[in-house]
Amino acid sequence: MEETAPMAKPKKRRPPLPTRPKRADLAQPLIDPLADPAALLAGIDVEPLFVALRIGALDSHLEEIAILVNDRLAAINAIEELIAGSRLKIGDRVRLGHNLKPQYLHGQPVTIIAKDGERWLVRLDEPIGRFTNADLRVTARQLEPETPSE
Repeated sequence: MEETAPMAKPKKRRPPLPTRPKRADLAQPLIDPLADPAALLAGIDVEPLFVALRIGALDSHLEEIAILVNDRLAAINAIEELIAGSRLKIGDRVRLGHNLKPQYLHGQPVTIIAKDGERWLVRLDEPIGRFTNADLRVTARQLEPETPSE
């Protein structure tokens, strides 16, 4: 008698999120180029939203909230990367920032030698640690302007 391997349990598919009409008119005061969003938001108390999330009052909307938050964080990161990248050019001398690993690379001086898609190829002034070839691929936000020597 042959034994068969137990079959993996099929994954449950999540039902699609209900489609709701987008209410751009509700956000209009926040996206009006003449309005000051900070001033409009200064009067908004977000504490009730945080409390509602903590006690589970918004559990039926958590997936939609998570998608919105993740999309917003991705947009902010993309904007920051574009801004940081716009300040760089091949040949610039910069330092590695404090937002990469391993930590012994923090503050190391490098020269930008190429742009490789979304990343920048930089050459360390001196090989360090496991980076014996002295070239690294990093994002623009992982680079800081070199401080001028006095």
